[in-house]
Amino acid sequence: MRTGDIAVAAQLAILLEVSAPKPGNVTCTRDFGDTRYEHFLASSAAFLRVAEEAARRGRAAAGGRLPLERVRIGALIRRAVREAKRWHSGGNTILGEAMLLLPLCAGAGYASLEGGRPTPREVAECAAEVIRAADYRDTVDLFGAIRAASPRLERRESLDALSPGSVAEVSRRKVSLLEVMEMSTGDSVAGELVRGYPVTLGTGYPALLSAYRRTRRIRSAIVECFLRILAEVPDSLIAKKAGWDAAREVSRRARAVLEAGLERAELDALDAYLRSRGNLLNPGTTADLVAASVFLALLEGITP
Repeated sequence: MRTGDIAVAAQLAILLEVSAPKPGNVTCTRDFGDTRYEHFLASSAAFLRVAEEAARRGRAAAGGRLPLERVRIGALIRRAVREAKRWHSGGNTILGEAMLLLPLCAGAGYASLEGGRPTPREVAECAAEVIRAADYRDTVDLFGAIRAASPRLERRESLDALSPGSVAEVSRRKVSLLEVMEMSTGDSVAGELVRGYPVTLGTGYPALLSAYRRTRRIRSAIVECFLRILAEVPDSLIAKKAGWDAAREVSRRARAVLEAGLERAELDALDAYLRSRGNLLNPGTTADLVAASVFLALLEGITP
């Protein structure tokens, strides 16, 4: 698989994810006050070159031309955020997806050295190797990416990107990227990186593939994938903004929509509920997991 194809799959995954009418999220017909659909389009356009660089570095590492620790996944995440910010003036549109997709792009490059199409599990396993090889410099770069993205979250951990002195502490203690992800208890993106993408592989990708094979409609399949992840895993972004009780209630409502057969009225009711408090109940982390699931499905060969 060519590195350029891997990058296009990553870019297309972002475009398809944001274009599907997922309840409570920015879509092609619904915006938030400070973040609009076109901001996500701009982020996707800016993401292509960074994704291809990640795939190239993964390929070079597999071929022995680049030590795995020099893939510098943290620097690539930071670059993705900065490139997105150059092209739009909205809120955070790329951080979570970059954290999930760029290791997968590097993993896909690593796994496809011999040509052919690697399996989703092979891609995820190689991405996990990239994460394990990342050192404290990647952590410093990730913290820079988080500050640049400016996600509107409270400071809740003793060692996080928004805490004064954290970068110096990371450098002093040489805290690796994997170690800082392990400290991020309850964060679903961090959990994927630490545990080798269990939700993406175990729930999101199979749900997407099953729905797509049944309907042949990619946006409908993405909505079903989104709901199945949300029903199973309370959204950690909602939890950070509104608490775990709120996140669990959203998951309960997602399960009810699935049990009702994805009826339009039920989807609309869930969407209205999720938008009833501004974007406080926006399942943004679930959307990031969906993008990773779509990416793996595109690598597998499905087409819109």
